[in-house]
Amino acid sequence: MDDLDPYRDLDGPLPPARLEDAEAAAWQRVFEGAATLLASSGGAGPGRIDPAAIRAVVPWGRTDAQPPAPPTVQVSATSGDSFGAMVIARPSSPLALAETFVHEFQHSKLAALIHLFPLLDDDRDERYYAPWRADPRHLTGLLHGAYAFTGVAGFWRDRLADGGDDRATEEAGYHFALRRMQSRLVVRTLLGCDRLTAQGRALVSGLARTLDGWLREPVPPAALRRARAAAVLHRTEWRLRNLAPESDSAEPAGHPRLRADRTLWPDVRTQAFAVPPLAPHTGDEYLAAGDPVGALTRYADELAANPAEPHILAGWIVAHAALDPGRESRRMLARPELLRVRAGG
Repeated sequence: MDDLDPYRDLDGPLPPARLEDAEAAAWQRVFEGAATLLASSGGAGPGRIDPAAIRAVVPWGRTDAQPPAPPTVQVSATSGDSFGAMVIARPSSPLALAETFVHEFQHSKLAALIHLFPLLDDDRDERYYAPWRADPRHLTGLLHGAYAFTGVAGFWRDRLADGGDDRATEEAGYHFALRRMQSRLVVRTLLGCDRLTAQGRALVSGLARTLDGWLREPVPPAALRRARAAAVLHRTEWRLRNLAPESDSAEPAGHPRLRADRTLWPDVRTQAFAVPPLAPHTGDEYLAAGDPVGALTRYADELAANPAEPHILAGWIVAHAALDPGRESRRMLARPELLRVRAGG
C-alpha cells in the first residue's frame, strides 16, 4: 500500500497522505479476502494472477476513515510505466477488489507488451464503440479494453466453476456471459480494422480463440438472457447518445458521424442486471426479470412525457425487439439513432 510516494498518482506529484488506522485496516481486510479468492483458482490463464505480482496499490481518494464504499469499484487505473502498480478506490467487497486486480493487471501486462512490440498503427481517432465505455474510443483503447475484459471474463468463469449459492451462481454466470460477449465484439472490430501489426494480429487472434471457446460454455439460462439484454441495451443507448444519424445515406464502415452535443452518461444497467429483481417496478427491472411486456408498458409511459430521452428510448427499443423480433426491430437495433430523430431528438 503506497500512500507516501510523491509520484504514486497518474498526474502530478502529491504530498504524502497517510491512511488512518481504520482505513488501513479496512484495506487489509478486503485485500486478504481478494488474495484468497485469486489464490483459489490456481494455474495460469486469462483472469488468473498471483497476488504477489501486484507491486503497489495506491488508495484513490481515501485518506481518512469513511463509510464503506459501494460493492463495486468506482475508480481504478494503471500507468503503462509502472508495471504491477494500480490506483484503486477501496470497495467493501473482496470479490470486487479481486476482479479489479485482474482487470488492472491485464492492463499492466499489455502495457509491457506495447513497450516491447508495435501492436497496431493507431490514428488515435476516437470513433469506435467500446461496450464498457460511455464515449467513443480509439484503437489502442479498444485493444486495452478487450485484453482487460477477457481477463475479467476468465475471472468470472472461475467463480462460476467454484459454485456457491444460487445468487452467486447467477451473478458469476451473468458477468462471465456479458464480458465474453462484449470482448468478442471488440476483438471482431480489431481484427477487421486493418491496422494491427503481425504481433498485434497474433495477440488479438489468440483472444478470439479463447473467447470463441468460452462462448460455447454453458451459463445459467436466466443469467445469459440478462447478459444479452444488458449488452444490447448498452450498445443501443451508446448509439443514441453518441451518433448523429445520416438518414438518407449508409453509415461509412467504422466512421460514424458523432453528435456535437454528446456527453458522458452513467451506465446504470451493467450492474443492475447482474441479479434478477425480486419485485420489478421499473422498465429496466421488468426487462431484467424477463418480462418485456411489462417493460414496454413502463417505458412507453415514460416516453410519453419525454420521447427522446436516450435511456428510456433504448429500453423501449430493446423491449419491443424482444416481443417482435422481425426485420423492423433488427433495423431499430442496428441504427437506433434514426428512431431518436423521429421521436423528436
